[in-house]
Amino acid sequence: METQVIMNAFHHVTWGEGIAIYFFLLGISIGVCVVSTFGWVFGIARYKQVGLLSSIFAIIVLLIIPPFLIADLGKPFRFFYLFMPGYWHATSPMSWGGAFLTFYMTFMAIYAWFIYKNNPKWAKVFGLLTLIFAISLRWYTSVVMQLNPARGLNHTALAPLVFFASAFISGTAVLAIIFWLKNLLKLGDRIDDSVIIELGRIMVYGMTFEIFFAFSEYMQMVYGTEEEFVNLKYILLGVMKTNYFLVGLVVSFVIMTFTPIRKTVGGVVFASILVLIAVWGIIHSWVYGGQYLQTFF
Repeated sequence: METQVIMNAFHHVTWGEGIAIYFFLLGISIGVCVVSTFGWVFGIARYKQVGLLSSIFAIIVLLIIPPFLIADLGKPFRFFYLFMPGYWHATSPMSWGGAFLTFYMTFMAIYAWFIYKNNPKWAKVFGLLTLIFAISLRWYTSVVMQLNPARGLNHTALAPLVFFASAFISGTAVLAIIFWLKNLLKLGDRIDDSVIIELGRIMVYGMTFEIFFAFSEYMQMVYGTEEEFVNLKYILLGVMKTNYFLVGLVVSFVIMTFTPIRKTVGGVVFASILVLIAVWGIIHSWVYGGQYLQTFF
């Protein structure tokens, strides 16, 4: 008996783990970049001591990213299309993303060089340029997720704000952990504990916005359309349970706002670890969550 295949549906996600890691690491690099500009661009003297270490770490994280992005493409050489003028398209977020990534990496390297040479004038100029392209790059990653009407969970104007906040708190959290390890292992000059504790206080501002955005999105789904309620019931409260959010972001917010250990380095480091877990969960749900209804229902 002969059979004829009239339709073939592949039940796998279009964007997988590589994209989630890409968004997560890129957010960390951008958040670290923002903190590095506190001293050399915005003139906060106590942060100048961490400017070089922060900028170098941001570059290292940035160099780790391409393999994950390239591997997820299926055809790796497509990655280079983003940098070829013949493939440029002004209405494509990915075209702009390729440009932003190139300028961000270039200006970050120059910025780090002028910090190393202790040249405040040019460090400020290139630090500001780096910051502009860092923000632009994070905007591009959020827009790539946002401009997809078929994925209702991602199709929201809150996407750039959520991505900005997650990048800021993850970068700040990573730096707090790195500075603590640097002091613990006695590598180079000791970083003041007051700087680490202050990073914890700064992190609270980002967490406040992240929690507010998540609550706003939750309210939208509860009182939204049938499709929005399905996204809430079967994805955010189903296959992508938000336990990571409660354990990571809310608990760390409580620790850094109401408990005595918020004034200790250990408390800041513990909260930073929880924040990184929470941000990874947020990015993971953004990449996978919007694809579930397309592939499994």
